[in-house]
Amino acid sequence: MGAARNPEGRFARGQAIDPARLRHARAAAGLTLTAAAAGIVSRQALSQFERGQARPRRRTLEALAGRLHVPVDALLARPRDPREATMRELEAGRKWPELERVATAALADLNLTPRMEAVARYALGRAALAQDPEEAVGHLRIAARQLDRVREPWLAAEALEWEGVALYYLQAPEALDVARQALARYRLLIEREPAIESRMLEHVASCHLQRQEVADALQTYRAALAVADGVLTLARLANIYHGLASGCLRLGDVRQALDYFNRAVSFSRADCDVRGSVSVTLPRVENDYGHALLRAGQLDRAEEMILAALDHFERAGVTAGKDHAEHGRPAPPASGRRSGGRPGGLHYDDGDLVIHHVGGRQRPAGRGARRSSRPTSSARWSRRPAATSRLPERRAEALDRYRRVRDSQAARLGGAEPHPVACSRARRRRSTSDRA
Repeated sequence: MGAARNPEGRFARGQAIDPARLRHARAAAGLTLTAAAAGIVSRQALSQFERGQARPRRRTLEALAGRLHVPVDALLARPRDPREATMRELEAGRKWPELERVATAALADLNLTPRMEAVARYALGRAALAQDPEEAVGHLRIAARQLDRVREPWLAAEALEWEGVALYYLQAPEALDVARQALARYRLLIEREPAIESRMLEHVASCHLQRQEVADALQTYRAALAVADGVLTLARLANIYHGLASGCLRLGDVRQALDYFNRAVSFSRADCDVRGSVSVTLPRVENDYGHALLRAGQLDRAEEMILAALDHFERAGVTAGKDHAEHGRPAPPASGRRSGGRPGGLHYDDGDLVIHHVGGRQRPAGRGARRSSRPTSSARWSRRPAATSRLPERRAEALDRYRRVRDSQAARLGGAEPHPVACSRARRRRSTSDRA
């Protein structure tokens, strides 16, 4: 036990030591707090270690043990509940169903210690985050309070951070305040992990972007890159560059947005290669990149990205979000608003994707949209009629692929009744496809 903190946010922070053993070893060496800490940590930090209010990193503990002339093992605490190590591994591997099962079983144990109860509650909140953010909020709020009581301020700050993420998913107005509070609490702690601070900054930036505070979002995303000091994972880099790209696109800086999107796709694909599986992040980035390329008039590259997104949605076993790629439409902005009539935005109706690029703006043509009698002014669109004509055919192919995935999922569920919203969407798609 007592594994060092890792960038993905594992449960136990730093080395779990026995404070009494550390105090005894320092007294036996005849050293004051100042003398024992000199050149290794601050006097205040060593005092917190000895009072059980903080944990040292592995290299810090090794340096202290060397100065006190004791083996490192002599300062370590007794092993904690082995279920905590299991949950650390499951969270790091993003194995959410298994994490939920282990955490739920732990909470049902009548002999659970207060610390283990807090850790299990945190784990349950993390497991529920993607599927049920509202449920996650409840678990994480309880976990934060419990973790404070058992003197786990690092994990308590992270519980608050993930609560902010859940509120962000729910588009709750207080998401930004909670994310900022988590970051402020974490920055008050000693022995901080740069990668975790960077992740918190990224979450604050995403909340800014959701509120259409684009300048603040871009500044915070860049701060997240700066504070990480080159220790970010591939997945975290992909998320940050995805956010930077989305922000630049909203400001109309398409060239910079395309550069950031390209980096985000590269990092996300590399992360999937390392993990040996496709995460849902990859097709989302590819889909958004494809629509940015559409906006820039790079039709062939856009088609390649959108089709790649469809394939990766299918490989990830996810149907949510595929409808945007299938219809050639971008995912809604983080705020849940459609791009609507924003100048330079892409507009779509429920029919096939047909875009006229007129006077520097893209306008829809087809059912429910007023056709423009003005000729297209962009040679980029008129030079590539073949690429444009293939889009309805590709859309029909994508719709067919979506139905196959939907039917296979229904079969795996043992004939469970489909969700009514999904049914209505499917009926609209079939109707649209028939009219096309």
